[in-house]
Amino acid sequence: MSDALLGVGVVIRRDGRYLLGLRRSAYGHGTWGFPGGKVDAGEHPLETASRELLEETGLVLTDPVATCWKSGWVEPGKRRHVTLFVEGDASGTPVCREPDKCEAWSWFAPDALPADLFEPTQLYFASQQAE
Repeated sequence: MSDALLGVGVVIRRDGRYLLGLRRSAYGHGTWGFPGGKVDAGEHPLETASRELLEETGLVLTDPVATCWKSGWVEPGKRRHVTLFVEGDASGTPVCREPDKCEAWSWFAPDALPADLFEPTQLYFASQQAE
């Protein structure tokens, strides 16, 4: 039997480019992914998106919209992730507020994404190409 983690990915797009962070945490180490994280007990996913973006980048999320759900494996056969992607706006310059979890924040055009994408982030972009 497997269990599932509920998380959010915060999609910030500015001037046609997406904000991605180089992950240092155990899950997805060395890959690029959206800001985000696990939904706390009793927390609304849009609140999670705002909290995680602020904690990780110092940016304040505005106009959040829940756009799509994706699911994949954290540990194949043992633990799944169910990720809600929240698109929104944020002004300012992102900073690494959790350097133990994220090494850098950078902006990427859709046709110049890094090769090593975090698995949930890969699922988001795959769904965008399918539309």
